[in-house]
Amino acid sequence: MYRQFVRLEDGVYYVVYVGEVKACCLNAYVAQAFRRSIGQEVRVISIVPDMMMEYRWTDVMVVNPPAERLRWVLGRDVARRVPSAAFAAGVCADAAVLRLLTELVRRQGEVPVWMFESRPELSVRLAGGVRLVGPDADLTRLINDKTWQYAAFADIVPVVEHRVCSGREAMCRAAGDMLEYCAEGVFVSMAYSAGGGASMVAATVTDCAARFEEADAQYFVCRYMPHCFDPTVLGVVAGPDDVYVAGVADMAIENGTAFRGSTFPSILPANVQRSLREATERVGRRLGEMGFRGIFGCDYIVDERGEYYFIEVNPRKQGTTMEFCAYLEQHLPPGAPNLPELEYHAVLHGRFPPKTVRPGEAGTRSAPLWWGTYNYKTDVGVTTHDAAPQIMSERELFASVAEHGGRGHIVREHVGAGMMVLPGTFLARVVAAAPTRDAMLEELEAGKARIAQTVAVDGGCGCVA
Repeated sequence: MYRQFVRLEDGVYYVVYVGEVKACCLNAYVAQAFRRSIGQEVRVISIVPDMMMEYRWTDVMVVNPPAERLRWVLGRDVARRVPSAAFAAGVCADAAVLRLLTELVRRQGEVPVWMFESRPELSVRLAGGVRLVGPDADLTRLINDKTWQYAAFADIVPVVEHRVCSGREAMCRAAGDMLEYCAEGVFVSMAYSAGGGASMVAATVTDCAARFEEADAQYFVCRYMPHCFDPTVLGVVAGPDDVYVAGVADMAIENGTAFRGSTFPSILPANVQRSLREATERVGRRLGEMGFRGIFGCDYIVDERGEYYFIEVNPRKQGTTMEFCAYLEQHLPPGAPNLPELEYHAVLHGRFPPKTVRPGEAGTRSAPLWWGTYNYKTDVGVTTHDAAPQIMSERELFASVAEHGGRGHIVREHVGAGMMVLPGTFLARVVAAAPTRDAMLEELEAGKARIAQTVAVDGGCGCVA
């Protein structure tokens, strides 16, 4: 345990969130879902790995033993990324977390836990009185396997030419074979990869061999398709015949595979967006047949002819989830269930709640509102010499734009001043909103520049393991 700011109050029902700080913004919608269901004051306790100089909300616990050790060795605060599996396992082993869960079970009889992505490593979900309110963790891990996905969905969505390889040598052979006629290169990924972290676009077999070292891993190799758009579609599955599609956004992909943010509405033609929504519904129904319940997303590519291809399904919340929630709050009729409430009912009851309204149905509003996001991560070590104060929430920004027609951006979850930030660590994110796309893009760039001004390259960071 690194830091703890939790004070339990009588008469309050507590839900626990376990995951990265950038998803804590969803806690307000999660609390709203529980509040409407049980009719009681609800608060969310966040257990996060992120090291920050200041936490601008109450009820937070920070679990990051590696960063804490570095703090003692270096004599300064260090922001260091922790893989989600290791973090989930660390949460289960933390004495302060276990004491908290025991106390909450004593008070409430049960403790609901929600995660950005359900993890089987979070063994506390099996403890008496502790339950995971989200997609089944073991099923989620199966679906996350990229090599499995193409076999499972190739009959219902268009996919690119691909091969599944057992072992590094087989992957290199397959890449070499395909590169003889794939002039644009090949896309190579390990079976489990998120945000482009274990994948690449390769031009030579040497590139593949240098990037991947795991001799016995499962690999996925496919033709790299030149394309113009990287759309993502967010949805919720309540059953084999009930899939809710929130909308289509355009992703920002850097270096071929790295996700950095999204913009909405998509600028794809209406007929292509309709095809993407229909494809996502088909994938969602297939997931529903398997027993999956909850929020999910599908990523695609679209070429210059308007042809689309399935890239992957993510059985978890997406980087667009919070922004879709804030947008839907302005678009749907007052009181209509939002995405976390839809997931709550899908998981616990196998159906969507009453008064569910889908985007575009009768009663929805259409005030012009464009939004965009950017996740600012560091490729090299940096030191922050300034902070970026969080002046408002996404909900407040979107409401202001929808109601008053203004424009603006906010910087969320900045680690704060005086932090050593190791390579690959989440530093902050920008959320921009405006009545027009051009104004939104201008605000997004202003936010990125604002974050850049808070850091200086620190060569010493890159040497710390």
